[in-house]
Amino acid sequence: MTTNTRKDIVYVVVDLWPLAEKTEDVKKILYDTIAEAKKERTCLKYELCENLTEKSQVTLLQAWSTEQALDQHLTSEVINKASEELRRLLSRPTEIRRYKNIG
Repeated sequence: MTTNTRKDIVYVVVDLWPLAEKTEDVKKILYDTIAEAKKERTCLKYELCENLTEKSQVTLLQAWSTEQALDQHLTSEVINKASEELRRLLSRPTEIRRYKNIG
């Protein structure tokens, strides 16, 4: 088993813009995805947040033990299925940003 340090942790911000009439459908797909992701031992955080001023924009806040763990998650069957389902429900492309702790 590998010992990870704080600097190995990868933080991820995923912004999604559901079509106004599809916001609840998008949230349902994301709730299901979150439940599965949290079962992964390398998942340290996976939360869904709603924009306070733009209700049809949601953000996933994630933390993964390593970048490799995140890459494995992003290519998993769960994410592939969710991505396919979400494709027709979003008004613009999903934005994914990765961060590392520097202090």
